Amino acid sequence: MSEILSQSEIDELLGALMTGEAEQMADAVDGSAAMKVKEYDFRTANRFPKEQMRTFHVVFETYCQLLSNSLSSALRVSCECEILSIEEVSYSEFNNSLPAPVVLAVMEAQPMHGSLLVQMSPELSYMLISRLFGGVTTGESSKQFTEIELALVERMLRQQCAVFDEAWDKVIELSMQIDRIETSPQFAQITAPNEPVAVIIINITMGEESGLMSICIPHTAIEPVAQHLNTRLWFSSGIRDDGRGEERLAALTGMLMHTPIPLTAYFEPTPATVTDIVNLQVGDVIKLDHAVSDPVTINVQHIPKFRASIGTLGHKYAMQISEVLKEEEAANESLSR
Repeated sequence: MSEILSQSEIDELLGALMTGEAEQMADAVDGSAAMKVKEYDFRTANRFPKEQMRTFHVVFETYCQLLSNSLSSALRVSCECEILSIEEVSYSEFNNSLPAPVVLAVMEAQPMHGSLLVQMSPELSYMLISRLFGGVTTGESSKQFTEIELALVERMLRQQCAVFDEAWDKVIELSMQIDRIETSPQFAQITAPNEPVAVIIINITMGEESGLMSICIPHTAIEPVAQHLNTRLWFSSGIRDDGRGEERLAALTGMLMHTPIPLTAYFEPTPATVTDIVNLQVGDVIKLDHAVSDPVTINVQHIPKFRASIGTLGHKYAMQISEVLKEEEAANESLSR
């Protein structure tokens, strides 16, 4: 084994002990170990506690889900968003890592103090622009952005402000707005270079292409709401009571009442042979096994809910509800069909 000394190594060690060289070597090793110290840079001290970083994870996980749905609906393409990292760095480090050209949106989110910065990589920007112009989601990064392209990107970002507010609704009520759009980092200095910032990097995938979006939140921005960025406070009493319960209920009720639901009226089924159906011509009349006096069944989506009689209202056909089907009757009606 390697830990067993040979006879020559044992003789060498004994000779060193006799001459005192072994003690000098041990003192040198101890001295070199004692001199190994790590310099502490006060500019990189962590200013975001772990609880606040956990809050960012919760909020932006929700933001990614909402953003995926919003982009998929707006661009008519499958979009997936995921958090790559959430870390604390100095603003100078974040600023120096920005590519060129780049889209930088300076945002204001009340009641946060100061400004936030949303950065979109050139690949992601050109994916959005290409899709909005009706093309495929291919990213380009070799040319500068035109005024029309920047206007399109700004419009998309303005639409996503509501998504950002909804994601933060679990914590605090925010009102996010775009202050301006920049393409050069030197014109988007939102805080001091040595100020710590939380950088959230999100990967957005559209089809086979993907791009990055970064959200920069300075430490000074969250100071007015720092006391709310604690996940323990949310779950300590079960449901967070912020005095807006009735307002949320009224908003949900309003949206529910204005939700469109399809209604379909069905006659009693009429059997027919394949030959009859194949030989049907324009102008043929189909005799239904449904008397005029018999009520029709009205389905709410696929569930039978009402019985109604057929009539007219003005110059349009209409149905007058005569009976509300109970749950058992609706189930039997569905099975019969």
